[in-house]
Amino acid sequence: MPDPARRYVPGPEPVPAVASDQARRPVLRVRDIRVDFGALRAVDDVSLTVDRGEVLGVIGPRGSGKTTLLNAITGVVPAGGKLFVDGRPVRLGSPERSRGAGLVRMFQTPQPVRALSGADSVVLAGSETRHRLLLASWLLRPMMARVEQERRPGGPAAPGRAGPRGRPERNAGVLTYGERRLLDIARGMVAVPRVLLLDEPSAGLTPRETEALLLLLRGVAADGVGLLVVDHESDFVDAVCDRVTLLESGRVVAEGTPAEVRRDRRTMDACSGGHA
Repeated sequence: MPDPARRYVPGPEPVPAVASDQARRPVLRVRDIRVDFGALRAVDDVSLTVDRGEVLGVIGPRGSGKTTLLNAITGVVPAGGKLFVDGRPVRLGSPERSRGAGLVRMFQTPQPVRALSGADSVVLAGSETRHRLLLASWLLRPMMARVEQERRPGGPAAPGRAGPRGRPERNAGVLTYGERRLLDIARGMVAVPRVLLLDEPSAGLTPRETEALLLLLRGVAADGVGLLVVDHESDFVDAVCDRVTLLESGRVVAEGTPAEVRRDRRTMDACSGGHA
């Protein structure tokens, strides 16, 4: 159950960000994903889809395979099954191919470079590779500087909604935990993902920081990015997710809107032994 001290009043029910049938097509399709650790099957034939601009939550008790599923989708662990991004197959087991296909993973602990400013941390996370060869470093320095300036927060290529507002030049090491979380998402967004995958993004946040995170994620979805969110805070899941998938012992046991899944008896049974 959520900690009462961390409860907050969620805003209005999220309105689907991308309304047209053409835009609301699957950007991520996962089919029959399986992950084995020796004799233990941690993820057992899990299938799901995420549309453009949709937020899909994955919930379940501890040990149900939620984080392992994210690891399989992003190539961190060997897995069986099939993965499609924008209708194109992506080979499992390769973080490079997953990233190249537009899947960007945010881990449980924010990972900014603490010695850099927030702005420079975002720049460092970018995937821009133009003009990076040795010859360019000597002959094209003005062009390289212009490319870097465009990628800084506030420049033409920056994701306008992400990052701790008003504090881009502050050292990342002095930001609050919540600000580092928003900064981490800004670093993910600068890679222009098709799908952003987040593992317990609300963990450790105050109610005010959680509300800021909700607004940020809704803005990201409004830009047409699909979101796959693992979280155990029921208030947060209800507020941000369009649909949820419930895992138990590595299997899908319920799917639907947050309200539909929480009315399902299987949800109560699955979550009675751990966080949802």
